[in-house]
Amino acid sequence: MGFVFRHPAEINPAYVSGSIDTESTPSPFSDRSNRERIRRFSRSSYTPAAETLLGIMDEGFRCSLLLSGMFIELLEQADPDLYSLLSQAATHRNAGLLAETYYHSVIGIFHDAEEYRTQLEMHRSLMQEFSGRTPSIMLATESVFNRTITRVAHDMGFSAIYTDIFGRNAPELNPAGSYQVEGMPVLIRHCELSDDIAYRFGQVDWAYHPLSPQTYAGWVASIGGGTVHIIVDIEVFGGRFSAESGIFRFLEELPAAYADHGVKTVLPSDTIQSSLSPEPVPDELLDRSPVVWPVNMLQCTALDALRAAGRWVFDRRTLRLFQSMDLFESMATTSGSCGMLLNHRTQAEAHEAFTQYLGALSRFEDEQSRKVRSKSAARYLRCVSPDRAFHFCTPYHREGFSAHSLDEFVKLMDLASDECILHHCERSDLYKWIRDVIGDTMLAERIHPLRDRQEIRHVIANRIDQLWNRLK
Repeated sequence: MGFVFRHPAEINPAYVSGSIDTESTPSPFSDRSNRERIRRFSRSSYTPAAETLLGIMDEGFRCSLLLSGMFIELLEQADPDLYSLLSQAATHRNAGLLAETYYHSVIGIFHDAEEYRTQLEMHRSLMQEFSGRTPSIMLATESVFNRTITRVAHDMGFSAIYTDIFGRNAPELNPAGSYQVEGMPVLIRHCELSDDIAYRFGQVDWAYHPLSPQTYAGWVASIGGGTVHIIVDIEVFGGRFSAESGIFRFLEELPAAYADHGVKTVLPSDTIQSSLSPEPVPDELLDRSPVVWPVNMLQCTALDALRAAGRWVFDRRTLRLFQSMDLFESMATTSGSCGMLLNHRTQAEAHEAFTQYLGALSRFEDEQSRKVRSKSAARYLRCVSPDRAFHFCTPYHREGFSAHSLDEFVKLMDLASDECILHHCERSDLYKWIRDVIGDTMLAERIHPLRDRQEIRHVIANRIDQLWNRLK
């Protein structure tokens, strides 16, 4: 089993609204509010969960721990006692450490091998400093898995990679089986059994509620040969489900239940050593894994804006905070599962998260543009917040999509109807948006007399290329 200690990244609304001075608060992420959240969850979740884990590890229970970079970084100041407690857990003889990107990042989806390697090395170095141990197994960010990730992991000397992709979307694979991608062992997280604890444990209308350790251990034992990989978010314990639900008692009694059913707990490294000939993951499954995520247009827009910003901004730390998967999951009506906290949101809540993200990223880019040689090129290429986006429409209805940058406008032109394009040309909407919002008066004048879709696209695309060349 594995347990994940992470802290979700959150945009500071005051930064987006402009109600704070960036001279005194240079980052759109507030360390103060993050530390307050950690202290709050420490009392109800992190500390009692860590104490429980230490107790059952002392009795022989073996498990892996994922301690995220930002969590440990904030914890040292937020809760020194918990910091010390987790240090004991990380160095325990029955614990194994997992590695991931330092910021629990979506960077893997960009196929940027160098940056992915950098963030993995940052986390691995932190774990070495924190515990004296170097993780040999890495955990791929939820829903993000491809050959770039496996190749970087192989080059860095990792022994195996955990992924949830095939546990949720490849019923033809056995989660307890042994697999590899181009020689790199791949461990498939058992999503159903992980969610029995992380999600269904608290469902009063579930046929197995309240779930007993004996019942759960029986399910694990019934799988038979192989190794079952169960990974659970630590906030399930005392966060999602309170102590009164019996969740801590369930964890305390689980090792004995495992023993009763002949289930042996092992570390991931033990699994690799015992697997002699893992089967290759079929190419068709690996090739379709990128379509699993992102799940909606809001996430696609935010990812494109983030990718573009990554080409030129100087403040890499803040940029990497913008890459946190938590921020993107908040833009969907449903996120989580496979042992992580399952969250449901309304469409309005998901759109508000998107609005906060784009607003913060736009302001961040605007601030960063003052530090580059071609300040105007950076400003013209930046994203803009949803309230300043270009909304495609006809005289009678909205087309249902909006452009938040010049680059996105070019991509969306193919989706717009002829009636929509003509409507905007007759009203000079694009001319006004590029002049007043983007700020590129030269481009605005060039496209003002144009009416043909292809001509407009050609002029804007050429201008984008010119601007990028100025930023090189």
